[in-house]
Amino acid sequence: MSEYVTVETQTTDNPDVLEFITNQKIALEGDEVYENFEQGDVGSPIAQMLFNGVRGIQALTISGGDLLITRDPVVPWEEIIDEVRDALRDFFL
Repeated sequence: MSEYVTVETQTTDNPDVLEFITNQKIALEGDEVYENFEQGDVGSPIAQMLFNGVRGIQALTISGGDLLITRDPVVPWEEIIDEVRDALRDFFL
């Protein structure tokens, strides 16, 4: 594992979906797809941590070191991005 956790974001065609790119391998055994809170709440430890710790996540796909997050449109991306970055850094460090 890297000593530093980097998290970058990339926009998509959908304004309510954002890609988070990390330097860490998150999905260890294939892609993980969580279409709602209920699925994420019983998913992998990182999915549970994100759904329960970051307000505004509606859906989550984890693939390798990337996260594809669908947000609740009433929650600003700035809030979600900061919370996801902090949560991932805490998770890996």
